[in-house]
Amino acid sequence: MRKKAWCLFVLLMVGFLGISTHLWAITAKRAQMADVGGATRTLTVATVRGTIYDRKMIPLTNKSNEYRAAILPNEELISLVKGAMTTTNYLSLLERLEKGEPAIARLTKPIPLAQGMRLFLTPLRYGDKAIAPHVLGYLDNSSQQGVTGVEAAFDEVLASYSGRATVSFSVNGNGGYLQTAPLEITNTLDNKTGGVALTLDSELQMIAEECAEHVDKGAILLLNGDTGSVLACASFPSFHPLSVEESIRQNEGALVNRALRLYDCGSVFKIVTAAAALEYGVSPLQEYCCDGGMTVGNTSFHCHDRLGHQTMDMSSAFAQSCNLYFIQLAQQVGETALLNMAYRLGLGEEIELIEGMHATAGVLPSEQELKTPAALANFSFGQGKLLLSPLHIARLTAIVANGGYLPPLQLFKGYVNEKGELTAAAGDERGERVLSESTVHTLQNMMRSVVEEGTGQNASVEGVAVAGKTGTAQTGQYNGGIAVIQSWFTGYFILNDENYIITVLAEDCETTHKSATKAACELINKLIEKEKEQTD
Repeated sequence: MRKKAWCLFVLLMVGFLGISTHLWAITAKRAQMADVGGATRTLTVATVRGTIYDRKMIPLTNKSNEYRAAILPNEELISLVKGAMTTTNYLSLLERLEKGEPAIARLTKPIPLAQGMRLFLTPLRYGDKAIAPHVLGYLDNSSQQGVTGVEAAFDEVLASYSGRATVSFSVNGNGGYLQTAPLEITNTLDNKTGGVALTLDSELQMIAEECAEHVDKGAILLLNGDTGSVLACASFPSFHPLSVEESIRQNEGALVNRALRLYDCGSVFKIVTAAAALEYGVSPLQEYCCDGGMTVGNTSFHCHDRLGHQTMDMSSAFAQSCNLYFIQLAQQVGETALLNMAYRLGLGEEIELIEGMHATAGVLPSEQELKTPAALANFSFGQGKLLLSPLHIARLTAIVANGGYLPPLQLFKGYVNEKGELTAAAGDERGERVLSESTVHTLQNMMRSVVEEGTGQNASVEGVAVAGKTGTAQTGQYNGGIAVIQSWFTGYFILNDENYIITVLAEDCETTHKSATKAACELINKLIEKEKEQTD
C-alpha cells in the first residue's frame, strides 16, 4: 500500500515539474517577445492635403511649416522639448504624457535628436495669418473635408494629394512602451505638392487686406480688366479658418463674402445710364441746368448740391455726380433702352467664379415698373429697386477699361500635379463686345474727370492716371438713428502694363466714418510701392 502511494506521489511530482517547466518556457518566450516589441501603437504626427496656389505658383495653403516631435513619456525627453515650446503647448503636452501615452510636441524651433523621439517639419494648412479666407474657405474639423470656398469646390482633387506622418512605438506584454526599441516611421507629407492654382495674386491679396483701416465692413476687389482674372478679393470683417466659431461670435457676418453680396449701389450705376444715352445717340455735350431740385410725377428729387450745379454737360454732370442731369437723361432714353443696357452689361446675370462661389444675379426693376416716372428717375442714379454686387460693378468697370468687351471673370487657373507642374484651364481670351468704341472713349474720359476734378479726387495718385466713379447709396435703413449709407468707388488704372480694376464697398459709411475712395487710394499707393521695391 505504501509502495503504491509512493509511486503515485512520484508520478504527481514529475507531472507538476513538467507543467511548471512548460509554464516557465511560455513566460520566458512572452517576455522575450515583449522585449523585442511584440506589438506597436501608432501616433499620427500630422496630416496634409493638396496645396492651393496663386497665379505665380506661390502657395496660399501649406505655405508655412512647424516642427513637431513625437516623444515617449520620460523625463529626459520632456526636458529636451520644454525649451522649444510655448507655455500653452507645453502644459497641454504634459497633460497627455501624464496618461502614460506618447504625444506630439509642437515646437518653435528644431531640437537635437534623442532616443524615443522623432522630429518632423510639418506643413501648416493656413498658418497664423490666413490669406483670402473667404475665397479659400475652411475644412470640417472631424472629416477634414472642404466646407466652403475653394476647399469645397475642389475637395476631391485636394484630398487626392493627401499625406500623413506617423510614428509606431513598440509596446511590451504589459502595455508599457519600450524606451529603447526602434521606431517605425511613415512620412508622405510631400504628397501635398499637387493641387489647384488660382488667379489670385498673394501679394495683391495681402495689400487689399491691409486696407481694412478704411473698410470695417465691405469688400475690395482687384481684377485684370483685359482677362477678367480676379487678382484679389478681400471681405471685411474677416475670419480664421481654424477658429470659425470664435470668428462668428466676434462678428456675426464674418463668414459672408461681401464681394459677392447684393447691395444698393447708388451713383456708380450712372456708368450704365451714361452708356445707354451715348449708345442711344445723345451727345455728351448736351447741357442741362441743375437748380437743385425737380419734380417727377408726384415725387420731388433733390441734387446733393441743394443750390444746384447750374448748367452742365454730360461729362461735368458725371464728374460732380449730379442726379438731376441723369434723371432727365433717362427720360430721353426711356425705360426700355436703359433696362436693356443694364442686362447687356451683365448686371442681370449670375456670376459664378467656381462651383459654389457666385454672385447672385443683380436685382433689376421690370420694364413695367420703370414706366412709373419716379421709378425710372430713381433707377437712373442707382436707387430704387436695384441691387448689385461689388463683383458686378467690377466687371462693369472692366468693360469700360478694356475697350467695351464683357470679360468672362476667372478665379480658377488650373490643376497642379505631384511634380508641381501646372495644366492651365481653358478660358475665353475675350468676351463679346457690348459697347462701341466711341461710347467707351467718352466714358473713359468722363471717369478720368471724376478723379481729376470731381467727387473722386481722394482717389487721385501722383504719377498714375486713375479713372473712376464714386457712389453714395441710401438704403432706407437706420443704425442708431443714423441713416445706413453705402460708400462706393470703382475705377481702373494701368501699372506696368497691367490693366487693374479696383472696386471698393464700405458698408454703413455714415456710422463707421469709413471711405471707399480713401481705401482705393491707399491700395493704389501700396501697389506703386511694391512695384518700386521690385525694380530697385
